[in-house]
Amino acid sequence: MARSRLSSAISRYCGLSVTDVSRLIRFCMVGAATAVIHYGILFVGVEQFALAATLASSIGFVVAVTFNYFMHYSWTFAEPAPHGRTLLRYFVMISCGFVINGLVMYVASELLAIVYLLSQALAMAAVLTWNYLLANYWVFKL
Repeated sequence: MARSRLSSAISRYCGLSVTDVSRLIRFCMVGAATAVIHYGILFVGVEQFALAATLASSIGFVVAVTFNYFMHYSWTFAEPAPHGRTLLRYFVMISCGFVINGLVMYVASELLAIVYLLSQALAMAAVLTWNYLLANYWVFKL
């Protein structure tokens, strides 16, 4: 009920449909859970297993996007698009996101010597923007 009122208020304020606002809220909730998984694996990989930040981030990325796909497919977008086509599109989106994540992590943490957790925040912002645009307008559409 509260989320419905929030969606309606945001919809009126931003000029978006209630469906779009609800989808964006669900996208952010799934994204937050995905970020916790990704950051958790990154932190444990670096601090407990002495992995390079880029490697630990890459492992975290793969685990997190697997969770992310199933949550977005079944809850965020809940489109009746078939898994086969949707999964292929998701793979294209995530493959590009993987490259974006790795490049930002490498440049920020290795070349610019920015602490790895902040580097990951920068990478995550870039990937989040990429993923939302593609997921909303291409991946989960019929």
